[in-house]
Amino acid sequence: MRGTFEAAVGTFLCEDVCDGRNIQVRFLWSRITEKSARWEQAFSPDGGKSWETNWIMHFARQV
Repeated sequence: MRGTFEAAVGTFLCEDVCDGRNIQVRFLWSRITEKSARWEQAFSPDGGKSWETNWIMHFARQV
């Protein structure tokens, strides 16, 4: 997994295999504040030309 933060959005990519197919996996971190953040995962079967987001999480700090 490699990536970086630019303009307050973290983009991280890696290669994986899903159902026997080579895919790219992308994780995005965004909307990051002291109290919250958003994370999403997406898969691409075509080398990053298109992405299917399949998981989104919203994090909130417990007080």
